[in-house]
Amino acid sequence: MTGHDNQQLPTIDGVMRNATPVLSDVPVRQVADIFQENPDLMMIPVVGAGGFGGVISRRDLFTRHLSRPFAMELFGKKPISSLVNCAPPTVAPGCGVNEALATLLEYDPGLDTDSFPVIRGGECVGIVHVAELLMAISRSQAHLLATLETLSARIREEVEKARRIQRDLLPPAACRYAGLVLDAVLLNSSEISGDVYDYFFIDQDRLGVMVGDVSGHGIQSGMVATAAKAGLHLLLDSGVATPGKLLGGMNKAVTATASNSLMMTAVVAVIDRKAGTASLANAGHNYPFLYRSADATVAMLDGTSGFPLGFDRDSEYGEIEIDFGSGDLLALYSDGIIEASNGEGEEFGYERFAHYARHNSGESPESFRGGLLDEVRGFTGAESFEDDVTLLVVAAEQAP
Repeated sequence: MTGHDNQQLPTIDGVMRNATPVLSDVPVRQVADIFQENPDLMMIPVVGAGGFGGVISRRDLFTRHLSRPFAMELFGKKPISSLVNCAPPTVAPGCGVNEALATLLEYDPGLDTDSFPVIRGGECVGIVHVAELLMAISRSQAHLLATLETLSARIREEVEKARRIQRDLLPPAACRYAGLVLDAVLLNSSEISGDVYDYFFIDQDRLGVMVGDVSGHGIQSGMVATAAKAGLHLLLDSGVATPGKLLGGMNKAVTATASNSLMMTAVVAVIDRKAGTASLANAGHNYPFLYRSADATVAMLDGTSGFPLGFDRDSEYGEIEIDFGSGDLLALYSDGIIEASNGEGEEFGYERFAHYARHNSGESPESFRGGLLDEVRGFTGAESFEDDVTLLVVAAEQAP
């Protein structure tokens, strides 16, 4: 290539985006919020007392660090410096795009990196998206076009698949069956939710319900949730209809799919309207709340629990049976409600949930669900939730 041709090639400055750094002591949860509020943001530089200290990328934060069980609880209040990539590939301003690509390929031959920083004098002056770098190169070198298309489509495809899986997993939000009224909601806090709910009809008198929370995000989490639901309905089709055995079968499906890399908490309840009872089994999930219409009391159903699904293939799950009569209400939920916090870091918690249930369980499941979420929003002072939120409410209709 001649010197004249070299001059025509774009430099990294033409594809560099402005970068707004965060301080190294900013909490992980706050950085996660910044990513959620800026869907196009791929990477954030981190600075400390000594200047540029590394970067945190959207992909690393959500699919590597926060994908494990209870990761947000573990890392949320820690400084972002605990998760930072201190040695990312870097280039200098004025670097040619071909040279930048060569640097990136030396660091990451598989081209899995989606963005990298531009450094001048120990300071991050911008962020380059790899897809945009390849676009600039493709204008000069047509043979790189296929690489560009593959890379730039990767994240969009991943998110779309996850959304499609999640949509297909969820039944309609409202249901009326065998004298029972049900209402459910799932609110995503990020691109990909780890929560799931389901309900199923066993016979003319019995309705089953399930709420689960898969650790992690992305396509693999969707596959785990799909495997759990497939295992659930396969067992139902074969005549299994008790919560403990249903969780046991779901556990084997999750273990086979995730190979201990992901786990899923879940609670299953089967309500027998004719018998006036409900039986429950729990795999490491939040304990449901029960409102008894007869004496207007609220109880947390903590009489049984077991390992999360995917922890031990041979786990067995015990059951409890409770009375469930006219006017009674059962609420299954994920920890996004309990752990929602206000500006002082105080969580909504179980006591506020129980207080709301005690004073509002005479309403319809739809009103109970909407009112509780409004209560949580009022407590946090925010319209959105920091974590996925799932709430399933089922009530026995009052006799006319």
